[in-house]
Amino acid sequence: MTAKIALAQFEIALGNPEKNLHTGLSAIDQAAEQGCQLVQLPELWLSGYDLPNCERYSQLTAVWIQRLQALADSRKLAIGGTFITRQNQEYYNTYLLFQPGQLEPARYNKTHLFQSLGEQNYFSPGDHLTVVQLPWGKVGLAICYDLRFPELMRAYAERGIVCLLVAAEWGQSRAEHWRTLLKARAIENQIFVAATNGIGPIHENQLAGYSAMIDPWGTVLAEGSPDEPALLTADLDFAEIDRVQQAVPSTFDRRTGLYQQWFEEFHSNR
Repeated sequence: MTAKIALAQFEIALGNPEKNLHTGLSAIDQAAEQGCQLVQLPELWLSGYDLPNCERYSQLTAVWIQRLQALADSRKLAIGGTFITRQNQEYYNTYLLFQPGQLEPARYNKTHLFQSLGEQNYFSPGDHLTVVQLPWGKVGLAICYDLRFPELMRAYAERGIVCLLVAAEWGQSRAEHWRTLLKARAIENQIFVAATNGIGPIHENQLAGYSAMIDPWGTVLAEGSPDEPALLTADLDFAEIDRVQQAVPSTFDRRTGLYQQWFEEFHSNR
């Protein structure tokens, strides 16, 4: 089984959803024209980190959910990215994955909030993982800072995902962390990783770019530059997962019960 995936790396205009929509919709059209099965946009691509205006963007998200679902249907490809949403009177940084033929998108609320951007002052943290069954395999959804928490990615891998989808606005000062962690998550879990980052300014700082697709060996299949927009595409061959697991059977050699026992003993003695 294979899939062609696109990553749309672009500059997110802070507080300018009209401009961001034009950029994002253009990328979706290009991905469809190139025969992709999925296109992923960056974190908060509609609004950027304009968090004081969460209410405005949550209303806009509610409007665009139906339009993006219709676009996924008409273009016959899945569309992923994160949005500001409002659920039960609370705001979330939510990954929405629109799939052709579905009534509504799959949702994942960002689990780990990034304090340096003040997310905890506006968003509530998510409390569940989201595994999505696509025609070519299961994918797990993650957002930016989540990448630093290997436990989350391991939990996804144990649920049988073949690809981790990461939407981000990752800062330039930590660009090498981003590039290293993407490879590490692919290698240690023996899965593909498809990660979309933005470019350009984020308040007084800059985003890192380097959107990338990594295979289970840790090989970079496609990578963007640190500062140029791009629509990156790659064909993912999921048979590679079996080949990697046979060559390096770390997935099967794990001793989950032992790790859990040590974890429980440590916390019981604190």
